[in-house]
Amino acid sequence: MKKNFIANELKLSYHRNPKLSADDFKCINNSRLMDRTFRMIWDMDEFEIRESFYALYFNTKLDVVAYRKIADGGLDAVMVDMRLIMSSTLLCNATRIAVAHNHPSGTLRPSTADRALTNKIIEAGKVLDIQLLDHLVLTTNSYYSFRDEGEF
Repeated sequence: MKKNFIANELKLSYHRNPKLSADDFKCINNSRLMDRTFRMIWDMDEFEIRESFYALYFNTKLDVVAYRKIADGGLDAVMVDMRLIMSSTLLCNATRIAVAHNHPSGTLRPSTADRALTNKIIEAGKVLDIQLLDHLVLTTNSYYSFRDEGEF
């Protein structure tokens, strides 16, 4: 009896967001610009309700070539699958990434889990030659930058 096996073709698709301008994604080279860029793509209707985790993908000129919502969580936690972050990085030929998650509670202080995740992303990036530019914790009115605070 012949087994039916179907190999799935994986394709990357880009969908232009008509609300966003290409100029908004050029040379994002500091935490202030990253904060602004993340807020442009974030689902702000849920910003103060649940934690979410997003990634920006960059070329060598620090232009954003793609972005992706990685996960939605609950009131005070979000589970992040490293494979989703890194596979998207590879598929869009990015050389650098920045990630962010929000704290609906309004606290800017990163948790122990936030720090562990940041280190895990850095280590995964080393294997694939992908640089983590920053990890931001966002609140309604401010942000915390791991890079600016010297955490890596």
